[in-house]
Amino acid sequence: MKYFFPVLMGIVILFGVGLTLTPYIANWLLPVKASTYQQAKPEDARQAVADWFGAKPDQIKSAQALRRRTAEGHTSWLMFEASREPVVQFVMNARLTQQPLDQAALQTTWLANPPSVNWWQPAELKRETYFSGKAENRSLALIYNEELRKGYLLVKTTETANDKTKNSF
Repeated sequence: MKYFFPVLMGIVILFGVGLTLTPYIANWLLPVKASTYQQAKPEDARQAVADWFGAKPDQIKSAQALRRRTAEGHTSWLMFEASREPVVQFVMNARLTQQPLDQAALQTTWLANPPSVNWWQPAELKRETYFSGKAENRSLALIYNEELRKGYLLVKTTETANDKTKNSF
């Protein structure tokens, strides 16, 4: 009985040290990914662009899409080929405003954190303006070249407790 309380105190101290170090050891053994990327299949990307534009999938000639999820939200990069009509309808429905596309806007909006895919080349459209706007917790940016019938859509969503199940593709 003489050693019961000193042994108990030692066990409690070791247990406390173990609980304190557990998150650090777990993070070392199982590192958490800062962000995850998800590439859409071309057919799924066409459907996603069609959904965004309120168009039929056959109006979208080709599309590519990539999404990055982080703790703060997610970013979606979409490249598409389509006629002018669904793009104009999307701009009007989303109430996007036309902005000048100078070098600073190109760098901060379109090329700030570009995905590491070869198809994300919004500068190739050589436009002087782009469209942008906000809806709920999403910021949208669209650049489109009517002659090439090609465009890029950038969607940034900030994560809230209620968005965990929503999909931006």
